[in-house]
Amino acid sequence: MVKTITINDEAYRALAELKGEGESFSEVIIRILKGRRVNLGDFYGVFRDNADLWLRIEREILEGRRRASLR
Repeated sequence: MVKTITINDEAYRALAELKGEGESFSEVIIRILKGRRVNLGDFYGVFRDNADLWLRIEREILEGRRRASLR
């Protein structure tokens, strides 16, 4: 099945730069998305010994979300 999507010129140029010879845009998108998958279990316990760092990170995340919702 084929679907048509609309992207802006900047997104097109970015994908075109990543596109290898003979590679379709669909293949580029799939390659990028597969590379971004993360196993969250790998991070389990990372902040166990540094709760202060986790609290600072959490505050920054929440602040970023708040700013994004104000846009």
